[in-house]
Amino acid sequence: MKKTLLLTFSSISFILFMTGCTGQMTAPELSDSEKEEACINLDRKLIKVDKFLTIVERNSAFHLAEADLAMEAPGITESNNKPRMLKDGNKRRAELEAERQKLGCEPLE
Repeated sequence: MKKTLLLTFSSISFILFMTGCTGQMTAPELSDSEKEEACINLDRKLIKVDKFLTIVERNSAFHLAEADLAMEAPGITESNNKPRMLKDGNKRRAELEAERQKLGCEPLE
């Protein structure tokens, strides 16, 4: 059994090494209209995250749990804990900004 696993693992490793398969894929070039549309979608998501963060910062933890704000913000957080919500929101904001920078979108004002 160990010989079979060792042989299988070494074979797969050798094949991946020889084919140059690193698991990284290059992104296809986007046309100007596709790039602009992607930037607009990212801007919309950033606005949604900013609105979420503003609501979380201005309300008490009791009101956040009561309002079940986390259910209204899919993709940002699933927590009812205010510090965790802020952490998740800031993390999501950083991800979106990095994605905007990667696409080369114009800076937000």
